[in-house]
Amino acid sequence: MEFIDTHVHLFYPEHFSYEWCAEVPVLNRAFRLEDYRAAAAKAPAGTRIQSMIFMEADVPAVQQEAEAAFFSQLAGEDRGVPSLTAVIASAWPESADFSAQLARYSRDPRVRGLRRVLHPMPDDLSQSPRFAENLRRLAGSGLTFDLCLRPHLIPAVTGLMARCPATQFVLDHCGVPNIAGGELDPWRTDLRQLAAQPNVTCKFSGLASVCDPARPMTPQVRPYFEHCLECFGPDRIMWGSDWPVCNLTFDLATWLQTTAELLGGLSGPERAAIAIGTAQRIYRLA
Repeated sequence: MEFIDTHVHLFYPEHFSYEWCAEVPVLNRAFRLEDYRAAAAKAPAGTRIQSMIFMEADVPAVQQEAEAAFFSQLAGEDRGVPSLTAVIASAWPESADFSAQLARYSRDPRVRGLRRVLHPMPDDLSQSPRFAENLRRLAGSGLTFDLCLRPHLIPAVTGLMARCPATQFVLDHCGVPNIAGGELDPWRTDLRQLAAQPNVTCKFSGLASVCDPARPMTPQVRPYFEHCLECFGPDRIMWGSDWPVCNLTFDLATWLQTTAELLGGLSGPERAAIAIGTAQRIYRLA
């Protein structure tokens, strides 16, 4: 089974600041393209990552565009496997400069989307009129918008998506449910309501780091995956690793093994949609 990894963070601390990693020793170092390839080379038998997308790493605002340009250039020069093919850049829709920033990003063909990390911010940030107004500017640009948040914010962003019907959203990490704690509700109800918005895709990623590392991963993740599949269907789910954040609990190879086990009961076309097809369509990779 081949995959496109839609969610890979790369850390180059000689160029950029990663303040959020300062108190996380496992992450507080460089993670380069060659490090990711070394991890991907350990994929379990029957799985292979064919290509990857760089996901912005929550650098300070003054470094956002430099980060996107750096990894866009790296993608243009890359000839390795898995290949680096596209960039999701950082942008803050609450910023007065967002419109001009969007115009600059739109000129880079390797930038396929933007992202805002919401969970460290005030809960009402995404509810401001400017936030929605700026996200509506993405309509027609071809750029998507990834949202990274905690489960309690799912109802708020559901309303945001309704106010931006022509913008394509991607919900990172299935909304980050508390898997280690076994909490299915209210995440389960809120996710179903969010999935009713036709302009959102669910990214099956980032769940390794919210599992209990003392227990096998697959049984922990299964009920959450099955609910996402029921709500979105395979054509609205894409796969990602969230490497190296997954290393907080398990590694990339273990996440791939869990993914292969969960997808094993699906049909060939369903597996292909989650592993490759949805990402190709939403991020315009094909």
